Amino acid sequence: MGDEATQGSFAFKQRRLLTKRGCWLGRTVTRWCQVERDELVYYASKEATVPRGRVALTECALGREHDQLEPWPKAQVAPSKVSISKTLQLVRPGKSPILINGTSEEMASFVAFILSRKKKPIAETLPDLPASPTMPEIPPIGPQFMPYSKSREPETTLARIASRTSEWSAPVPEELTESTDISPGSSSSTSKARQSQASVFHEVVHGLGPKLAYRKAMELMWNYDLQAARVLLDPWRATVLWHAAAYAECSLLRTILTGRKSDALATLEMIKVAETLRENSSTSLAHELLAAEILLMRSLLQVMLGQRLRALYNLRQSWYAYFRLEQSLESESALQSCALDVECVLTYEDLRGRILFGLGFFYMATSLIPSSLVPLIRLAGFCMHRERGKTYLFECVERALGARATPAAILLAMYHLDLEPDMKHAGNILIASLGRQPENALLHWAGSLLAWRNTFMAQAVSITSKALWCCGEELGEKAVYLRYELGMFHFIAMEWPKAHEHLSCVYNSVNSDKVFFPYRSLVTTQLAAVAFSMGQDEQGESLCKECAAMQDWSTLLKIESDFARILQIFLRRRRRQRQLLAFEVMYFLRQFPKVPAHMLLALKESVRKTTKPFDEDTEWQNESAGTDESSMVEMVSALTLQVVICFYLGDAEAAMVFIPDLSQLCPRLPAWAMYLSAHGLYWCGRILALTGRDTDARTCFQQAKMYKKYPFNISVKISKVLAEHEEQMAQQEELTSSAC
Repeated sequence: MGDEATQGSFAFKQRRLLTKRGCWLGRTVTRWCQVERDELVYYASKEATVPRGRVALTECALGREHDQLEPWPKAQVAPSKVSISKTLQLVRPGKSPILINGTSEEMASFVAFILSRKKKPIAETLPDLPASPTMPEIPPIGPQFMPYSKSREPETTLARIASRTSEWSAPVPEELTESTDISPGSSSSTSKARQSQASVFHEVVHGLGPKLAYRKAMELMWNYDLQAARVLLDPWRATVLWHAAAYAECSLLRTILTGRKSDALATLEMIKVAETLRENSSTSLAHELLAAEILLMRSLLQVMLGQRLRALYNLRQSWYAYFRLEQSLESESALQSCALDVECVLTYEDLRGRILFGLGFFYMATSLIPSSLVPLIRLAGFCMHRERGKTYLFECVERALGARATPAAILLAMYHLDLEPDMKHAGNILIASLGRQPENALLHWAGSLLAWRNTFMAQAVSITSKALWCCGEELGEKAVYLRYELGMFHFIAMEWPKAHEHLSCVYNSVNSDKVFFPYRSLVTTQLAAVAFSMGQDEQGESLCKECAAMQDWSTLLKIESDFARILQIFLRRRRRQRQLLAFEVMYFLRQFPKVPAHMLLALKESVRKTTKPFDEDTEWQNESAGTDESSMVEMVSALTLQVVICFYLGDAEAAMVFIPDLSQLCPRLPAWAMYLSAHGLYWCGRILALTGRDTDARTCFQQAKMYKKYPFNISVKISKVLAEHEEQMAQQEELTSSAC
C-alpha cells in the first residue's frame, strides 16, 4: 500500500533545478521545476509564479545517467546552496532532453512516479485522426541530431534540409563528397506526386466536431495539404468565425505561391465573410487577436493587388490591434482563461504564439525601413524595436507555439540570411521547423534561398524541387515564384532547355493570368537570353521587341529599364554573338558571387569559346585600320566577363592575361556600348590594384569615371573605389618617405 501511495502521487519538497538545451543556439537554459499532477512545470526562478513551460510526464522516458552524458557547452554550474547528489535525465520525442538535479531518494521516488504514469491507463481522449500516407515519419530532433558541434560544415546542414524522407536525423557528412554529382540538373525530384488526405477526411469530417476539425485543419494547412484542410473547414466556414478565418488563411497560403490576382480577390471575399461573422460575435481577447490577423491578411492581399494606400491603412490598424494585445503577454491568467473558454478553439500555446508573431513581425519589419522613411512611419504610429521583435519571434519558434511558429521561423531565417548573417543559426531554425512540418513548401523555399546564398547550387535545386513537390501536382504547376527560382538555377548552370521550360511557364503565367510578379521584365530578359543561347533567334528578337514596346521606361524600376535598354542594343546592334547576353544578365544580376567554383570555371570556358572568331580576326587589333565596331564590342564583353569570373575565383594572375587587350579596347568602343567600356575599365582597375600596379589601376578608374548616363551605371561605385585607392597610395608614399 505504501508503494502504491508513493507511486500514485508525488511532489518535490521544494523546486528543483532543471537544465535543458535551447533548440537553436545549443546554449544551456536553467529553470526551476515542480510536479503538478501529471505535468512537470518549470519556472524562470525559484520564486517565480508564472510558469515558463509544461511537460507532460506521460510523454517522457528515462534517459541515460548523467555521468554517461557528454558535457554540454556553456553549462551553468548550479548554485552551491543546492545539494546535488543525483541527476535524472528525461527524454522527450522531438525535444531536447531535460536534466533534473535533486537528492538520490527524491529522484528514486520521482522515477517510480514516472513509471507509474506510464503503466497507468490513459483517460479517454479524442479519437485519433488518420495519418498522411505520404507524410514521412519524423524522428526526434534533439541535441544529438542538431548540428551544434563545430565539426559539422554548412554542406551538412543544407543536405539535411534537402532530404526528402526521414533523413532529418541521418548523418550526412558523405552526402556532398567529390564523387557526388552536384550539378543542378542532377537533383533527384520525387517521381511520385504528393497525395492529399482530402478523400480520407471527407468520410470523417462530420464526426470530428468543429474544434477538433479546426485544429487538424491548421496542422494540415501549414504542412501544405491545403485541399484536406479545406475539406475539414468547409462544413463550418459559413457559420463559425474561426473556420471562416482559417479557410481564408488556407486560400492565402495558396495565393502566396501562385501570385494570381484572381486568387487574391477570391481570398478577399473569404475575409469579408470572416469579418461579417466577427462583427456579430462577442468581444474577447481571442476575437481581438483574430481581428488583428484578418487585417494583416487583408493588407498583404492589397499589396499584391496594387492597392498600396489601403494596405498601409490596414497595416496600421492591425499594428494597433496587436499593440493592445501586448500587455496580455505579461498576464498568463488572461490567456489561460481565454483558452479554457468553451467557444475558443485555440490553445494557450496558440494564443501566445499568434500574439508573439504579430508583434515580432511589426517590431522587426518597421526597424528595417530606410532611415528616410522613419519619420513617416513614426507619424503613422508604428514603433520600431528590432531586438524586441527578434525576441518575440524567437520565443514563438523555440517553444513551437502553434501555427505561427512556422512563419516566425521563416522570418528569423531570412533575417539571419541577410541582415545579421548567421548561416548555421538560420539552418538550425529551418531544420527543426521542417521536422515539425516536413512538407511545408515555404520552409523548403527559404532553405533553397539559404543554400543559394552560400553557393550550394545543387542543394538549392534539390530543395526547390522538393518545395514544388510539397505543393502537389495542381498547385505546383501554378507556383510561379518557385518555378522562376528553379529556372534561374538552370539558367546559371547553362542548362538552357530546362531553363527555357521553367521560364516559359513563368512568362506565360505573368502575361496571361495577371500575376503579381515584381520585376516581370526580368523574366522576358532571361527568356530572350535563353532563346539566343539555344539558337532560337526569332523568339529572342520577338522578346526584345516586346521590351521595346514599353515606350515610357520611367514607369519601370531602374533595373528593368536598364535591361530594356540592353535588350534594344542586342536587337539592333549586336547580332554576331548574342549568346553573350545570358552571361551579361548573370553579371548584372550579381549572380557570380553566389556560384560555386566548378560552375564558374564552366562559365568561363563557355565565354572563352565565344572569343574564338575574334581571335582569328585581327582588324580590331589594328588601331589605324578600319575597325569593326561589332567585333570590338563582343570582344570587350567576353574579356570583361572572363576577368570578373577570375576575380571571383580569386585568380588575379589569370585575369591579368586579359587586362592588356581589355584596357586598350574599352576606350575605343562606340557610344552605344559605353556601359561595357565603364564596366571593363573598372574591372581592369580592380585587378591591377590587386597585383600592385597602382598607377595603372588609378588610370583605369579615372577613365571609367568619365563615362556618364549608361545602363547599370556604376559611377558612384567607381568614385568610391578610386578615392579609397588614392588614399592607400598616399599612405604608401608616406611610409616610403618616412622609411627613407
